[in-house]
Amino acid sequence: MARSQRRFAHFASGLLAYLLLVIVFGAWVRITGSGAGCGDHWPTCQGLVLPRAPSVATLIEYTHRLTSGALGILTVLLPVWAFRSFPRGHAARRWSVCTLLLTGVEAAIGAGLVKAQLVAEDASVARAVVVALHLVNTLLLTASATLTVAAASLPDPLAVHPTTSSSRSSAEPLALGALLVALALVAASGAVTALGDTLFPVPVSGAPLYASEHFLVQLRVVHPILACVTGCGAIALALHLLGRALPSPARRWAAALAALSALQLLLGAMNIWLRAPGWLQLTHLLLAQLLWISAVLLTRAVGLPLEHASRVAGAGAEGGQLTS
Repeated sequence: MARSQRRFAHFASGLLAYLLLVIVFGAWVRITGSGAGCGDHWPTCQGLVLPRAPSVATLIEYTHRLTSGALGILTVLLPVWAFRSFPRGHAARRWSVCTLLLTGVEAAIGAGLVKAQLVAEDASVARAVVVALHLVNTLLLTASATLTVAAASLPDPLAVHPTTSSSRSSAEPLALGALLVALALVAASGAVTALGDTLFPVPVSGAPLYASEHFLVQLRVVHPILACVTGCGAIALALHLLGRALPSPARRWAAALAALSALQLLLGAMNIWLRAPGWLQLTHLLLAQLLWISAVLLTRAVGLPLEHASRVAGAGAEGGQLTS
């Protein structure tokens, strides 16, 4: 690997780590009710580049905007560097462009929340829908950034293990694809549940959980059910894959998927038992992102279907010649 490619891989890895920090900090904005700290102005804060005499809520929201803006600059640099370091058709180029585009979508959704005032104490259906879509796009962004790192620094599973796709069970592609979809649905329901926990905290007095008729409270039961079914399914699939003759990277990510799924179920139970404290919500979110990354890398490591789809698309663009 050329020096420029190694440096790009390190840069992409750092960007992924920074992205996770921005995601977690965004959840802290919601937990503290600081989403309206800059009013309905975007990208300025209260109509100013630098807010005057800011409150705590304004400082939190303004800091989130600064960190998100820095992420945007980094994602602009990502494809520029990728196109300078890798040949035409390389997967690192494609995933870096996807990362940039999804960052733009993420910024647009965030701006829409602010401009429509779907922040702070707003408990509307519109906010719940947009928050769920926001987190799904975040997962796609995390996956794209992850695959950029993988394409730049990890061996291509289809090149190193060309018989992987022919030796696996025909049900495994469907199972892995279904797992990714299920994880996205769990994340979307978790975003709505976290919003409800913030706006309608569970009373310490032991009052009935569903005493309120508000839909955000009524929907609290959905996320734990989806999470338990998906978590158990992920563990079962990971154990199944570990029982097969898989290449070493796939075995590592299968083991990580099983361990993270079990830990996430434990944290979810703690979240319910402790009535969703802010620090545990943040931990739960970060672990969910790491679990998602492990599922994405497991899918890639067995040659299904993310990296393969990228390679096939590149082959078509290059007239059938694949260079990644």
